[in-house]
Amino acid sequence: MEILISENRVAIFNSERFSDEPDGLLEERFVHDEWIEDRINYYHLRSLDFSAVIINKKSQSFSCHISSVVYVPFYLRHDPKGVSIDWDYRRLLKDTDAEIAWDVVLTQIQGIMPYGHRTVIEGVVRTTAGATLTASRHGIKTSLPLPVHFSPPFDHIDSTDIERHFIGALEALLDARPLENRRTAVELSGGMDSALSSMVTKNLLGPGLLSVTAQFDGAMGAAQQKRCATLIQAGGFDNLSLPAARLAPFGETSLRRVRYGVMPEDESYPEIFEASLNIAKTIGVDTLISGLGGDELYVMYADEDRSSSGKEASRCSFLTETGLNYARTTHIAYPTGWLAASCWYSSASRSQRLLRYGIWPVYPYQNIKLAQFISRLPHRYRHDRSILRKSISILLNEDMYEKNYIKETFDPVAIRGIEENRLYLMSLVKESRITNHHYINKHNVISALQGNIRELDRNTYNSLFQTLKILCFFQ
Repeated sequence: MEILISENRVAIFNSERFSDEPDGLLEERFVHDEWIEDRINYYHLRSLDFSAVIINKKSQSFSCHISSVVYVPFYLRHDPKGVSIDWDYRRLLKDTDAEIAWDVVLTQIQGIMPYGHRTVIEGVVRTTAGATLTASRHGIKTSLPLPVHFSPPFDHIDSTDIERHFIGALEALLDARPLENRRTAVELSGGMDSALSSMVTKNLLGPGLLSVTAQFDGAMGAAQQKRCATLIQAGGFDNLSLPAARLAPFGETSLRRVRYGVMPEDESYPEIFEASLNIAKTIGVDTLISGLGGDELYVMYADEDRSSSGKEASRCSFLTETGLNYARTTHIAYPTGWLAASCWYSSASRSQRLLRYGIWPVYPYQNIKLAQFISRLPHRYRHDRSILRKSISILLNEDMYEKNYIKETFDPVAIRGIEENRLYLMSLVKESRITNHHYINKHNVISALQGNIRELDRNTYNSLFQTLKILCFFQ
């Protein structure tokens, strides 16, 4: 942390620490006003995460400056008394009646999760990647970053040891931070992204790291368990495995049953996450390495992508005609960055859980320089994440991620959570101010909840799950 004090301003910078920087440094200096601007630019050039709060004494306002990776956003709330700020929205909203931001809520019910400073609560915004929020008693103003422009990929490159260069880049990104074996845990989902990030961490810090897995049932779970077992043996991890089905959403001990406990755009499985973080904290872990952002690293250009362009709103049966008409007029977008918006969204969604347990996240894939490097690779390296699959094969001496890969999904656990807690959820639907609004088709929500959840089509199931998360938050 660094505090700069000038005649008119107080600037508080908080940043991730490089491994060659002293531990717990708190520096306070008196400077000229213009030096604060230079310092903001300096932090933006660092490759690690940072945030800054600049207090303007003369205008009685403050501004929030955030890095382009933004692991942990601030939340700001404006009301007639002024503006409050906290990284913990639950603490910010305590003993208040939150007003619903209907345009944001309706997009989420449709299964569209746009990234931006708006939240489901009217008057509450969050800091976003590369943006500046300026707050005063009169309100909050947002200054968004300029969009970036991708250069076309190279037609040809020297492919000699390209996978080892990729592995080396990930190792360098982790080695830049002051990581310690006994204080670091890795997430193992069984997926490709967490497989590579965990093995790179093991190469850097040695065996004996804590690994955390969530065990699923069925054929998918069996395939996942086999992959995890291979990784655990190869990495020499001390593994903590949690039965996902026993920690399904909406249960009696879930934070979703607490008002403002889990914002609807937050972590989809806080029940599993909370349990693992509690154990990790108990045994002295304060850093978690995750594969978050790996899916988004392999950008596809317009002439390469054969999939449908963009996700459009489907006709959602849980909205009335009035609600659908309103939703059609809602357009929420964020300037293009080197990282995909879903990276920022995902890291923001889990920041609450991590910080409440005193655990700092590290996402090695979410790095501007790495994203720029991957974006210039020829198509054959990015297609189907070829470079990642081959890199894992090198580290494991095993090609299981290049063939016969069954991707893990949280859906069976979520469906079980809905089925096991149907009575609680039915009561929530009948009493909620959300479902009693003229935008929502309450009858269709009840019918879907009473029926066979497993037979719902994909879009309807997603919309139902999103609706239930929103109802829980505003209960």
